[in-house]
Amino acid sequence: MSYGGYADRWRGHHRFTFKVPEKMTNEDAATFFCAGVTTYNPLKTHNVGPGSKVGIVGIGGLGHFGIQFAKVALGAEVYAISSSDRKKEDAKALGAHHYLVSSGTADMKKHTKTLTHILCTSFGTDFPWAFYLSLLRTNGKFILVGLPEAPISGIRAGPLVSRQISIVGSIIGSPRTIREMLEFAVEKGVKPWIQKYPMADVNVALKAMHEGKARYRFVLEN
Repeated sequence: MSYGGYADRWRGHHRFTFKVPEKMTNEDAATFFCAGVTTYNPLKTHNVGPGSKVGIVGIGGLGHFGIQFAKVALGAEVYAISSSDRKKEDAKALGAHHYLVSSGTADMKKHTKTLTHILCTSFGTDFPWAFYLSLLRTNGKFILVGLPEAPISGIRAGPLVSRQISIVGSIIGSPRTIREMLEFAVEKGVKPWIQKYPMADVNVALKAMHEGKARYRFVLEN
């Protein structure tokens, strides 16, 4: 359920408002307030920067921001991770240095104990925990921002204990963080990939979204 998603006015406390940077369009800005800050905040909080090797799980609305923030803005080496090679070219265009297929045994062996961080934006059934935890080096962090529908299960304690791996969660960010993110995005050239629809075609956009056709954020406009 979305409350106020179709409103053209909003009344609230001034501390929750801020100015969109002049060099950012409204349609671009709209996509940052959820997907953008959901990926920016944990990368910043967990000290991603030059020298970090970051896996981004899920190349979608959140993941395409995660790749850009980690690589373009923060200077990390980025590994895009997906269930197939269908989005490989998109991931490279977004700035990923490497592309791993989660079902690929060769990828798992080649990159064992490589990553400092994993930002997980997509969480399906039969999630391959063994694959992802094997990619993290000692003191690595697995950051969960995607919300699974079912309780999390299937995690073996061995890798967590022996390599001191942390599994943490993150959700959006404060108004101050959002302001910082918008200015940072303008400065570093982080831009969403958007597809615009007239508001009257909202059902067309929803159908396309459910069919997995978003590349990578839909924007409705009057």
